[in-house]
Amino acid sequence: MPREHEHTLNVWLAEFLRERGLDARQESAQAGRRIDVDIRVGPVKIALEAEQGQTAAKKSEAIRDADSRLQQNLADCAIAVCYPDGIAARGDIPQANFLWNIRAIHPANVRSDSGSADWRSADLDELARIIRLAPMQLGNPDYVAASLSVSLDIAVKRLSETQKRLLARHLDLPPSKGKVARWDKAAKRALLVAATAVMFHARLDAHLRTLAPLRDNRKSPPAMFSGDWPPRTARECANANEPTAAFSDAWNQILALDYRPIFETGRAALHACPPDPAFSNAVRETAKAALEVAGNIASMRHDLMGRVFHTVLDTAPYDGSYYTSTAAATLLASLAIEDGMRDWSAPNALDDLRIIDPACGTGTLLMAAAERIRHLAPQTRDDDQAAQTLIERVLSGYDVNLTATHMAATTLGLLSPSTQFRNMKIGRTFLGVDGKDDAYLGSLEFLGRSPWMMPWPNAGGAVERIDGDEDMAHPEPADLVIMNPPFTRNSLRHDQFSQSDEIKMRAREKEIFSGKPVELTSNGNSFIVLAEYLGKADGGTLAAVLPLVTSTNV
Repeated sequence: MPREHEHTLNVWLAEFLRERGLDARQESAQAGRRIDVDIRVGPVKIALEAEQGQTAAKKSEAIRDADSRLQQNLADCAIAVCYPDGIAARGDIPQANFLWNIRAIHPANVRSDSGSADWRSADLDELARIIRLAPMQLGNPDYVAASLSVSLDIAVKRLSETQKRLLARHLDLPPSKGKVARWDKAAKRALLVAATAVMFHARLDAHLRTLAPLRDNRKSPPAMFSGDWPPRTARECANANEPTAAFSDAWNQILALDYRPIFETGRAALHACPPDPAFSNAVRETAKAALEVAGNIASMRHDLMGRVFHTVLDTAPYDGSYYTSTAAATLLASLAIEDGMRDWSAPNALDDLRIIDPACGTGTLLMAAAERIRHLAPQTRDDDQAAQTLIERVLSGYDVNLTATHMAATTLGLLSPSTQFRNMKIGRTFLGVDGKDDAYLGSLEFLGRSPWMMPWPNAGGAVERIDGDEDMAHPEPADLVIMNPPFTRNSLRHDQFSQSDEIKMRAREKEIFSGKPVELTSNGNSFIVLAEYLGKADGGTLAAVLPLVTSTNV
């Protein structure tokens, strides 16, 4: 086959991959060498090396070129692809049956042996999905998060504007400013909620058969459980004809155990839109990507979940939710939770221990604190009751962001998937102006009239604010307040609100912090004052991640 025709095939393939949401460029020159199709998935560089024909010789040639790109450090991973013979026009590409093989990730492990290579077939849509998920094989949380982010972008493109708005309304998510794609980020955030619920479902699957509930916690007061058990597995739901209904039914069954912060919110996302093929396909796309991520969760946990959130959702300029690195979180928790703090081996070592993060985000610092305690107190690793005490009594987290608190609950639940958690102390506090024109400042309201606690959304309708959950609204004084507080200028942080609401919120800040050493042009110092209030007056500890500029502030 002439070289010119193979070039044309690469051009057509790149065009079709771009139509499917991938950043693909044909015949890209890198360091003086040519890559047939150069693809970027977030920070990951993928080299696709293609040959016309599917003979043993063509397979060997495609593998040799793909391996060369890795050895030349031109790509993070490479995929060898063989076109079938007979492609004569651009329109033949969507119906083509490709052969593909993902090559070794690390150049030192490259072996150009087509005879033992694991060649598989795929149509164009499946090939696009394989490319999007390829970064997950790298094992790096940033790469895994980037791959999931691209998959969610593809799922969002399947939705109508009406469906995007419905997802946003049911999960209390604001639109982006501007006239173009105003609801895309909100819809992506909503699908991330569904994705994290799928991940947790997948981790529970190994335990659900032995976790059959005796009492049904969906009822108040709980009654004897009756019904089918166990629920369908996450993979069975993803492969069902109607994945939305399958996941909804399975999560409703799991709610008999509890895990409300995870699965109530997940079901709210599933029930936001009337069932139709577009929404069903978006849910299926989301679920399959989440199942790929689930295989990485056991080894990454808080590192992965935090990076997933901050890669998928670029909210930092508005709410100050900058990602806390695992190294910083681990260091901070290790310094703050000391060996001599108590007799960690005692059976009651955790009974009166209280740790609070008033700006918990996705739970990175709470997870680091939990891991530190599990290192010091071995009973928390082996005893379900101790694990339950740790999650339900010791650790408390607050945030204004629904998606972040959902992920925090998921992250902490992953500490012990076999433990039935009924009272995770992760709460969302109201930030904004209510129907009576009263402004609320999230967890900073602990310094005033106490915060408004928001309920977890449910499948029955949109989120409404409630005044309840006394346990969360009035926490016990903490032995440790650990946090990475938002340090963002109010001009950015309040950009999501109307001008009149922003004026009311600034007035509320002045009211709460009158006479206190707080610089009100941003909200970082205010959380230091809050931490002092939440901690024990005698023996309490404050551990915080602070920007260097703090040393020059008032």
